[in-house]
Amino acid sequence: MTKSAKSAFSALYTSATWSLLGNVLPMVAALAAVPFLLHYLGQERLGVLSLVWVVIGYFSFLDMGLGRAVTVAVASCRADGVSGRKDELHVVGTASVLLLSVGSLVSLLLALGIAFLGVPVRLSSPIFLAEVQEALYWMLPSLPLLLLSSVLRGHLEGVGAFRVLNLVRIPTGVMLVGGPCLTALISPDLVWACVSIFLVRLVHAFALVWLVAQEMEFRLAGFAQALVRASSKAWLKRLLSFGGWVTVSNVVGPVIVYVDRFVIGAVLAASFVVFYAVPFDVVSRLPVLVTSLGSVLLPELARLLRSTSGSASGSSENIRMARSLVMRSHRLIAGLVTVGIVLGWLVTPWVLHWWLGATFEAQATPVTRILLLAFGFNALAQIPFTAMQAAGRVREVALLHVLELLPYGLVLVWAISKMGIEGAAWACLVRNAIDYAVLTWMWRSHSVGLATGAKS
Repeated sequence: MTKSAKSAFSALYTSATWSLLGNVLPMVAALAAVPFLLHYLGQERLGVLSLVWVVIGYFSFLDMGLGRAVTVAVASCRADGVSGRKDELHVVGTASVLLLSVGSLVSLLLALGIAFLGVPVRLSSPIFLAEVQEALYWMLPSLPLLLLSSVLRGHLEGVGAFRVLNLVRIPTGVMLVGGPCLTALISPDLVWACVSIFLVRLVHAFALVWLVAQEMEFRLAGFAQALVRASSKAWLKRLLSFGGWVTVSNVVGPVIVYVDRFVIGAVLAASFVVFYAVPFDVVSRLPVLVTSLGSVLLPELARLLRSTSGSASGSSENIRMARSLVMRSHRLIAGLVTVGIVLGWLVTPWVLHWWLGATFEAQATPVTRILLLAFGFNALAQIPFTAMQAAGRVREVALLHVLELLPYGLVLVWAISKMGIEGAAWACLVRNAIDYAVLTWMWRSHSVGLATGAKS
């Protein structure tokens, strides 16, 4: 391997470390905040706040895959050198205007729904109902800020600015739970908690705007106007053609992930769901390292696969670099996943017994061990999945997920009826293994085709 290639791999893994910290530290802060908020807010208020977090997080699908589309497009623009800078402004401007408009419209519709239809949860008193309504009104402006931040984050990932991005992301993630903790010390009122969340989102969006303006060599005062002017129908079509298929995967994916719980409740009983859901939620954290590496891998691969305008030898070298990058990343993740599965397999009975008792240990240990293998395949699949997205082959990936849905549902019902909750875990393992195998085959076929074309 050349010295430049080794340097590129080293920089990639450094960026992945920053991305991992950006994922893990806010997660740790959220776990630490739960007992504190439960004590100061009480069970009902914390339950409502949790639902608010879930709803706002769910509506992030409204970014229509444009966050990743911006990452790939900006990385491709940077690969084109100076000529790509104008296109880069069109990309960010078009996506920003669209998602700000969508977020604002949805927030307005949700506010009207709350005003005329009320809050769709049962509460203990009319006084508390008024508090929750006001809190939700303060929370809704966070939605357009969240969608705008998705675009700006996509740009920073596209240019490889992972260090500065996560230096902003980490304190933001901590303060999204830290803000409600601070307001809870003063008052348990949910309004103040939601005000703090809105202010954190506002400061976060402003910081990202400033970073992107600096990166694109604009003064902050004129940057917003430049983005609006740069929005383009032509670029809107190109971004949506990519983001639309990403959205298909983002919509189908959660259905595949969570349908097993409903099938368990329907085929067995609701009481069995907890013995599957708790191990599932814990083990599903396993691919977080791969997700962090994938966010770094995506723009780098997009740059390499986009840089085909030079000589044939240059194009061939970029393709070799891309294939080598995927292979090295796959080996790294395979080693880490293997260690994680072996350790998890060994400590599962002890951890479950200490955490939730002997009864839970007896029921959940076999399920947890099978799910460890399932999410091992899921973690490995993130590498070819990211490579296919970087290559622009999002349609094939989305269609694969759509085609998996019905067969997986049928196998799931059969397996649960025959083997109980262990059947659900086995069905998950089989689906993830097939998903990994097909994605790996798709990437290898595509990369071989690119290499053959470059040589010819």
